[in-house]
Amino acid sequence: MWSMLIFEQLVSRGLMVFDPNRKVLTYNLPVMAKFPAIRQQKTEEFKWLIGEWAFENHVRATPTTPAYVDTYYYCYQLADNGTSYTVSGHGAKARPYLTFDPFSNRWMMTFTEGLFGVLQSDGWQGDTIVFTGPLTMLGVDCELRQAITKKGPDEFHMLNEEKLPDGRWRETDEFFCRRKQPA
Repeated sequence: MWSMLIFEQLVSRGLMVFDPNRKVLTYNLPVMAKFPAIRQQKTEEFKWLIGEWAFENHVRATPTTPAYVDTYYYCYQLADNGTSYTVSGHGAKARPYLTFDPFSNRWMMTFTEGLFGVLQSDGWQGDTIVFTGPLTMLGVDCELRQAITKKGPDEFHMLNEEKLPDGRWRETDEFFCRRKQPA
């Protein structure tokens, strides 16, 4: 069975066209023009996340490691002219975190320090959005599923699950997140 290569797909979707004068593929600008507005509109779905948050992380026990609870503080900001979000820990540099890809119609959650990869989601189902994908954490590969449930304007919950070799998902940890109140 033949499958199209990436450039064939881009041409067949109308996103790229052949420029006969330059003899190269170029972006089809009239078609591409609608996508920034779609991305900007979808980005509004996470605007409630902007601000400082306290995270209480409950890590599950394993046969060789104990359960424990830890606390983190994160700040989320709107970036890139309102088309993506960054995250930073206490005193750390902001790093890319979340954006919407209007071409695939999927959310992309990126990890670029210690934990590396991109989780993807088709979008919200009620107050929950689920991201999945391969990640590498300190050199260990896994497939992760993260469900984020908005509990209100100042509270959300994240549940992380790892895919086991038999295809089942197992909870690894969860975060109880509350907006930090001004001092």
